[in-house]
Amino acid sequence: MRPERDVWLLVAMSLPVSISIGVRMVILMPYLEMVGFSKAEIGAIGMAGTLAMAVLSVPMGMLADLRGRKALIMSGRALVALSDLMYFYLRDFYGLLAASFVGGLGASMTGSVRTALLADKAPSEETRRRVFTVSQAFFSVGSVLGSLLAGLPDLLAAWRGMPQAEGTRLIFILCSIFATTSFILLIPVREPEIERPGRATITVRSWDVVWSYGLFEALLGLGGGLVLPWFSWYFFVKFGVLLSEIGVLFAVTQGLLALGNFMASGMASRIGSVRTAAACQLASVAVLLAIPLSPSFAIASCFYVARAVLMNMAFPALRAFYMGLLRREERASVNAIQNTVFWGTRSLGTYGSSALMELFSLDAPFFACAALYSIATLWLYACFKSREATGP
Repeated sequence: MRPERDVWLLVAMSLPVSISIGVRMVILMPYLEMVGFSKAEIGAIGMAGTLAMAVLSVPMGMLADLRGRKALIMSGRALVALSDLMYFYLRDFYGLLAASFVGGLGASMTGSVRTALLADKAPSEETRRRVFTVSQAFFSVGSVLGSLLAGLPDLLAAWRGMPQAEGTRLIFILCSIFATTSFILLIPVREPEIERPGRATITVRSWDVVWSYGLFEALLGLGGGLVLPWFSWYFFVKFGVLLSEIGVLFAVTQGLLALGNFMASGMASRIGSVRTAAACQLASVAVLLAIPLSPSFAIASCFYVARAVLMNMAFPALRAFYMGLLRREERASVNAIQNTVFWGTRSLGTYGSSALMELFSLDAPFFACAALYSIATLWLYACFKSREATGP
């Protein structure tokens, strides 16, 4: 009973984490615009957190393999709570740069290690697929709640006359509370008993799998960095909409994504995880290209929803398939390497997007992203379609 309880505590942890992420996705970039930072400064602050995740994911994965997963995840959640408090109390560029870096450090101690711990607790591929799908659905539900919470500054402005920047700043206190809640959920979880290496090392044996999937993640990270962190800012600046309107859009998207995750799990059972992911992601590229061509926020919103659902709905099944290609003792290290690749390239994309917008237009990053996503998806299919049929 205890292992099953631990699995669902780890799954439940997705909820407060995703509420915080959901609200940050809406408010962070527009907040930096409100307080007067330039595109380059906004890009640098956005890059700092993802760069920290990239640089530190491998050392944290090694530490998790050596000393255990639970303590590292809990430390990471504490640092994320501290980062949110820094966003609340600090307003200068270097202070917010540090806040972003601390948050990225905390995330580097959480993301890959939690995935490995969850995989350890759910050993069969079918169980992993179910658990990762439910976890992703929880994440989507939390993101819905977080996105709606982003409308709070508009309510405070209407009811109390509070400046929008001040109302937005208050939300970081709530994010810190959510990070603390995820910390508390981890307390009863028991560390699994697995063989650990005697010294700190990168435990990877499946290098043929790792480098192929790593290139896929690198292309996705670079493309995603060009547009994903900037979406709320793009809508805020280009169409002049309120945070509450962006929050509703993001909430609708995440709600549909939760349903899409279950649909994709069924598709993966019938046609395979790799084919499902490739079909959904290629379809999403065409929709992505329609966003910068949209004449209004309403039309752009429809394309945004379709793009997000298509691009992300198959990832839980794909992740479960990928975990099944790895040995149990190497999962934390491999996930750390993949996070380094993904977040490193995403950090470059985040900052590079500001350069593209300065040199060309607000819409330029979308076209670069579409090209990178297309190449990534074709690479995934070419490398893994045969492995899905034959196994590791």
